[in-house]
Amino acid sequence: MSGGVDSAVAAGLLVEAGYDVVGVTMKMYTPTKPAHAKSCCGIDDFDDARRSAAVLGIPHYVLNFEETFRKNVIQRFAEEYASGRTPNPCVSCNNFVKLGTLREYADRLGAEFVATGHYAKIEHREDGPHLFRNAHAKDQAYALAQLTPAQLSRLLLPLGDFDKTTTREHAKRLNLSVHNKTESQDICFVEGGDYREVLARFPTDSSDTSCHTEPSRGAEKTSSLGNIITSEGELVGAHTGIANYTIGQRRGLPASNGGIRYVTRIDATTNTIVIGREEELLASELTANEVNLIRPERFNGKTPVMAAIRYRSLPTPATATLQTGGTLTLQFERPQRSVTPGQLVALYDQTNEEVLGAATITEAR
Repeated sequence: MSGGVDSAVAAGLLVEAGYDVVGVTMKMYTPTKPAHAKSCCGIDDFDDARRSAAVLGIPHYVLNFEETFRKNVIQRFAEEYASGRTPNPCVSCNNFVKLGTLREYADRLGAEFVATGHYAKIEHREDGPHLFRNAHAKDQAYALAQLTPAQLSRLLLPLGDFDKTTTREHAKRLNLSVHNKTESQDICFVEGGDYREVLARFPTDSSDTSCHTEPSRGAEKTSSLGNIITSEGELVGAHTGIANYTIGQRRGLPASNGGIRYVTRIDATTNTIVIGREEELLASELTANEVNLIRPERFNGKTPVMAAIRYRSLPTPATATLQTGGTLTLQFERPQRSVTPGQLVALYDQTNEEVLGAATITEAR
């Protein structure tokens, strides 16, 4: 229970369905700026969760998960940027914290399921869990697509068919004071809206290649200086660190002959930013690792899928092929713009409704 309306209503619906419910709020980050304390990780949110639990008549606990969150989400976030990739911390949080550390705590309580307020639908069938997209604008199945079948088998999603308006109506019906609470849209640990402040607090070895917001002016350096070159190899300037750039960025780049340029490639090995024309952002194929197949029986040779290359992108027809060594290649029916290493590519079936799996993009061609 985050303190918001979604998780409170999820808990209330489970109580009404006859489940024995325990409300848990995870303390994952301590804000350093007072104004930010109300966005999602502050004491007000803990109090809202506690009040909602009291109204529902369920026990409520606050658990300190700061260490696992720092290690598996914030540090990974910093390492990805230092390696020239653009991460998705919400996916890491779901994988390692909510359905990782929290599930281990649920085991100690003897709880069969973990439930969240995500807007996606899950069906538990004899052949295992089936994850489906929510039919409304709030669909969050993308953020759950990297969960393994074992994790999904222990997950309940009570808001699976709802839209936000319906959720708020249920909150009013349940007498929950959070029924009109504004939801946070920000990454909880990026307090000032500039992710480079986080990178400055969590320095990494920029040579590490293990595992979107455009940078604003005046942020601190997050890596060593390097070259900016065109796709033709012309040296046009210097950069302040590859972590300050992401694929598709056009602001803050040096002028070059031939019009507007965009970041088309980030080479962490040579500490180089490559810029090019807009058409050079188009990719017809990608390679991905960290492959997670929710329905592995659906993949056989060249498998037609619908693919989403970022959270808010429209799924597009593609062909998925599993490679020896555990990687995946994806060929798009139509070239896609700004395919970004580090981002998750979610794979849906051809109806665009069921989630078949996901992987982390490593290269675009």
